[in-house]
Amino acid sequence: MQGNIISLICNSCGCGQTEAQEYLDSEIRYLRELQETDDLREDDMETACLNLGLDLDYREYFINRLAGA
Repeated sequence: MQGNIISLICNSCGCGQTEAQEYLDSEIRYLRELQETDDLREDDMETACLNLGLDLDYREYFINRLAGA
């Protein structure tokens, strides 16, 4: 699924795969920081999707990443 997400981010921002991966990693780091400070809300994952140009259906991807899946 991550390869598909990278492609979607590339299409959304017009960037290459490396830059798209950096954007994705940055959003995940930010969500983990919120999780560690017990300040993570569901709409934070929606915001991550919107920041990356992803459909909100990809919230589940972020939930799984934060759960360690």
